Amino acid sequence: MITYSQIQRLAAKQGLPEEIIEKDYLVELVLFCFAKDEFFKERLVFRGGTALKKVYFPDYRFSEDLDFLIDDVEGLKGYEQRIDKLLATINSEYPFRLDKRLELSKDRLQFFILYDIFTEIKAVKELKVDILRDNFIPSYERRKMLFSYQEFEKEKLSLKTYRLESVVSDKISRILDVDNEPRDIYDLWYLLKLELDVIKIKIELKKRYGYDIYLPNLLTEISKEAYRRNWRIRLEKQIPNLLPYEIILKELQGLIKMKLLKDKV
Repeated sequence: MITYSQIQRLAAKQGLPEEIIEKDYLVELVLFCFAKDEFFKERLVFRGGTALKKVYFPDYRFSEDLDFLIDDVEGLKGYEQRIDKLLATINSEYPFRLDKRLELSKDRLQFFILYDIFTEIKAVKELKVDILRDNFIPSYERRKMLFSYQEFEKEKLSLKTYRLESVVSDKISRILDVDNEPRDIYDLWYLLKLELDVIKIKIELKKRYGYDIYLPNLLTEISKEAYRRNWRIRLEKQIPNLLPYEIILKELQGLIKMKLLKDKV
């Protein structure tokens, strides 16, 4: 298990608060357990910003939560009991205790893991895990986990994970649905700089909505005042040397015009 002194060194090296490293360690521990569990590894489809860091880009921004989709015809029946068992296993093997707070609806299970791995670190300590059942599952593939902490690196584990084109489609959808989360702007900017298949991105969007999205609306949405106002508040603890929103916005506007505003699929 990681030590407090190791967390201090990592936080100092990366210029981040200690609570970010502590949460990141817990994120990897939970992912490690999911990827080792036969039930979860066959059903969960990993998505979101944490998937970018833990599957594709290990030096990417730190993330606050874990997001998954399932298309299980039986819905979420039995998931709570299996999660309780997983947390009980962690509690029996590690010198700290995890508790949970649960919010369950017909097609969504959200649980919040309450933790205090190192009492020296004073912060609100809660990790949100979101499992959503949906009839539409974007394109994914099984990908190797890129763990950062030595105790998890020794095993070669994998999870079903969104393809990068699916992540872009998801980020565009979130922005158009007016979620107003600065991390979606940052992620879309980062991903559009890569050599991704734009046709696949547009196909994913069309499959999601059933019709062609009017992408020029995206230029309006990314310019909203809420993003500028919350940029540093939401992101500066996750990203060392965070660029100003105005710089990201200008570059993202250019990327959208260059890569997305082309002929319809």
